[in-house]
Amino acid sequence: MTSFIKNLFSESGEASFSRVGSFLALVWAGGWISYIVWTTRSLPPLEGLTFFIASLYGLGKAGETVQRVLGSKQ
Repeated sequence: MTSFIKNLFSESGEASFSRVGSFLALVWAGGWISYIVWTTRSLPPLEGLTFFIASLYGLGKAGETVQRVLGSKQ
């Protein structure tokens, strides 16, 4: 189980901020949305939150791609 979790949050054995950051943002967003739904009894629009979480992962992957293109990462 620990091997699965370690691989889940890493890119080929290296720690991945994009995956960990996206996971933490997703957990925080789930709690925040649950609170809003609990207090207002309506679901708020989620487009901005979805874009924010996806951009965390996308920026990490873009940085990794640039490093590979420039040859500084194998």
